[in-house]
Amino acid sequence: MPRLLELLRWKLAVLFAWTPTRTVALNLILAVYAFAGWGAFANKASAYRDLTDQVGLLRADRDGAVNRQKELEQANNDLLREWQGKLASAREELQQAAAARDAAKGQLAGSQRELVASKKRLDQARDRVSETGSIKHAEPSKKAAVKP
Repeated sequence: MPRLLELLRWKLAVLFAWTPTRTVALNLILAVYAFAGWGAFANKASAYRDLTDQVGLLRADRDGAVNRQKELEQANNDLLREWQGKLASAREELQQAAAARDAAKGQLAGSQRELVASKKRLDQARDRVSETGSIKHAEPSKKAAVKP
């Protein structure tokens, strides 16, 4: 065991006694810088790979959003066409109802004129009857009394 310790001391002494030459020191410094450079390159490449993955995910999300927007626009256009059809149908029904109303107003006006004319004739007939006294008042018929 003491021999092993002696050997260890000798190796440590040799190691600390070693003084590098200028070329060895330059090679050692260049190796450290090369190692550091490659480490920085690997770090940047890893970050670039992560960014590339994120860009791919964002593109996929964007494409999905664009497709969803197109679907919504298509649905909106379909609804717009449907409502325009319903609106046109409602307008047509309104025009028909207005035409029917106008026709009914015309019939009402005609009926009112006929009623006024009939009342005038009735009044004239009553006046003539009261002047002459020739027509007797008719008794109401039984059928008219039965029906209210």
